Amino acid sequence: MAPSSVVGRRAVPVRRRTSIAVLGVIVAVGLAGCAHTTNGLARLSFAGQVFVAKAGGIAHRAHNDQVLEAGDQVRVATGQADIRLAGSGVLQLRAGSKLTMAATPSLNAGDVLIQPSDQTIRVSAQQATLVVASGAAQFAVDTPTTPAASTPAASTPVASTLVAKVYQGTSKLDVAGHVPATIAAPREIDLSPDSHFPLAAVPLHYSAKDAWDVLYLGAAVSISSDLAAAAAGFNAQVPATMGDTASFYQQLVPTLGGQSDFVATFDAIEQSEPAANVVKPGDYLIASVIALRGNQGSFARRLIGALTFSAQGAPWGFVAYDQGVTDLDGVFNDVLAGIGRASLPFSTTSPNQIAIGPPSTVAKPATGSSSPAVTTPTTLPTTPTTNPTVTTTPNQGHSPTTPTTVPPLIQLPVPLVTGPLGSILNPLLDPLIQALNNILAGKG
Repeated sequence: MAPSSVVGRRAVPVRRRTSIAVLGVIVAVGLAGCAHTTNGLARLSFAGQVFVAKAGGIAHRAHNDQVLEAGDQVRVATGQADIRLAGSGVLQLRAGSKLTMAATPSLNAGDVLIQPSDQTIRVSAQQATLVVASGAAQFAVDTPTTPAASTPAASTPVASTLVAKVYQGTSKLDVAGHVPATIAAPREIDLSPDSHFPLAAVPLHYSAKDAWDVLYLGAAVSISSDLAAAAAGFNAQVPATMGDTASFYQQLVPTLGGQSDFVATFDAIEQSEPAANVVKPGDYLIASVIALRGNQGSFARRLIGALTFSAQGAPWGFVAYDQGVTDLDGVFNDVLAGIGRASLPFSTTSPNQIAIGPPSTVAKPATGSSSPAVTTPTTLPTTPTTNPTVTTTPNQGHSPTTPTTVPPLIQLPVPLVTGPLGSILNPLLDPLIQALNNILAGKG
């Protein structure tokens, strides 16, 4: 019979005690492993070739769902990597990027997309820290190409430029020894050895080769091209004497009549010397539509803000985002509708600048599509314009006939017919424009 435990108590076999001891060791090891996972700063997932090096150690191939600790350095050779921070969002790295984990991760090379969730994320690079409370932002270390060894400049250290792009929300760039600079989307700050303080954000420099730019701003860039084309065509057809009064734009966008501060704001802008040389009818029209749809402060502040951001070089889609407008198709359709209400004299503009639309139903693809859909107009406006009637001269040698009166010409609204679409429509429009010119010249 197997030995028992203390006399007077229930016997516990030695074999059973051994099993319990082994189980205790296993549980202890398991808890230790859980504690190790809990103490990690983040988890790594990726597609491609990614390497992780412990502090002061050699880099090894990473594995998916790997726990990252303070001091771990992540390098992305190919593909893309996501670092999911403990309860505070995601850091996304792409090929060529290198980042060292810490309470404030440090970007050593390449670029990182910062996407907070419930907590503010701080990422440092060189002497600066980008603080992202919400939204999305890109932080990049842009190192110029090192001069060739044979050049005199080869011995001179090559300085890097830090680029902070904010796609959504508002971030701050904190540079040691200076007041933090605010960056509201969609803007950026480039920090180089030649930068002057205080730093000022500028319209974000969009690159079609940057997947993150395309992800967040591709739709805005697409609609910006359409709006710029509409503005250019409209500007070409508005006489200089017509676009300088607030009432002209109230005719185009009737809801402006409900804005008590529109007339005073418009007059103030017109009276400012720089605006007289920069702001054109198409700018006023688009900015007014955006201001009506915006939500950033008073109407006057939105209108001035839209025109100012545009004058700084921001595309109209960016201007809309800056004013809190996300329905970009709605902006485009409102602009087309406003152009369609314009009563303009006939213009001898080149056929390539003659506009079409708006059709009875304006068709526009979902935001983000590569190009707008075009619907052939089914009906044209019949409201007479201010064009004078044209009278033909009676034929010589025949009895007098009643002069033929040509009804007022209908101005074709904008946008421009450019690009691939123009190559299809312009040959169809050319004969029509020529016929109208002949009528005006008395040849029709």
